Amino acid sequence: MILRNTKVEHTDNKTGLIVKKTTTSEGEFFNHKIAVNNVLLRCEQQRLNVKSLLNNPFQINHIRYINKKSRWDFESIQASMHHASIQKRFYFAFQQRSRKQWKSLTFAEAEVDFQTLARMGLTFVPYPIPLDTSLEKWLPRRKNAISQLHPSQILVPIFCSRHKRDLFEEIFNYEFENSKLIAVQCYSLNDADTLANLIKIKLRNMMLQTGDEAPLLIGLNYEKVQKSFSRVSGSFAYACYGFDILSERQIWLENMPKEVREKILKIEPEEIMKYDRLLGGFNLSAEQEFYDGINITREFLEEVKLSEGLTQYQAIQWANHLEQQEDFNILNNRILETAYEEDSALNYIESEKERWSVFWKTNMPILK
Repeated sequence: MILRNTKVEHTDNKTGLIVKKTTTSEGEFFNHKIAVNNVLLRCEQQRLNVKSLLNNPFQINHIRYINKKSRWDFESIQASMHHASIQKRFYFAFQQRSRKQWKSLTFAEAEVDFQTLARMGLTFVPYPIPLDTSLEKWLPRRKNAISQLHPSQILVPIFCSRHKRDLFEEIFNYEFENSKLIAVQCYSLNDADTLANLIKIKLRNMMLQTGDEAPLLIGLNYEKVQKSFSRVSGSFAYACYGFDILSERQIWLENMPKEVREKILKIEPEEIMKYDRLLGGFNLSAEQEFYDGINITREFLEEVKLSEGLTQYQAIQWANHLEQQEDFNILNNRILETAYEEDSALNYIESEKERWSVFWKTNMPILK
């Protein structure tokens, strides 16, 4: 997929939320997309039907670190990139770093990883930026990195949300003005550095006006279920800060201690959290059944046909993705409607999604 440009379709002054339209070689797409990630890729690969499981133009590969071998699993790229090509998707691969790995990241390591991925033929080549990087330190590294790319390749700076607060705004704003894509690995919303930096991202994004060219902001690595915030969906929580494409943190059983892995494998499908569109968040079905008399996971599994080669667990993951995306599609429409009904998006958030409303009212700045 060739990325041509991204322009602002409409900005809602009441919420600061923006609808962007991206033009590619495969068509035009609005933002607020939850990308096909590693879990959903496996669902598609396992599916018996040859048709795509998900009508989604964006696919993101979280490259795992293999603890036992102390190296990155770059071998996963070719197969996932091939799949994205068949589905005619935007494809982005990046190394899912832990907090410890981000803290220890140096430019020497970042440049090796950048060069490795550039040589693998990626169109969008990630470059992780160490936490203590200033704009002054970054500019010569940036220039040198671009000089190593093929003309068809695009540099994608990757920030960590825990970047030093006093350095983040200047370097991020520079990339906002000069990049087509910016990615941020997002850590806990309880982290002071993360919150400060995410607010800066939101405020810069809010300055865009209809018709402006803008970068696509990719939010990576967040927790799907925001347990500290009434189990609101992580996709919505981070979209509030301006992210256009989202991909939650991936978990690899191979990297977990044996006792933890065994415990996870024993989890029954009904114990998996299911997205509830009435709330805009996730529920443990047993709890919901106790309070409301409804077990949405069991009801879903009784209705869904598992004839496409999916397990019950995969079916739930697939449904969670589709239902969150459908809510985003409606949100985009409500943002567009604010052109003639100014409270449309705000009313949708505050009146139709209970957990969205709680998160919004307690965490977002009031705009006048």
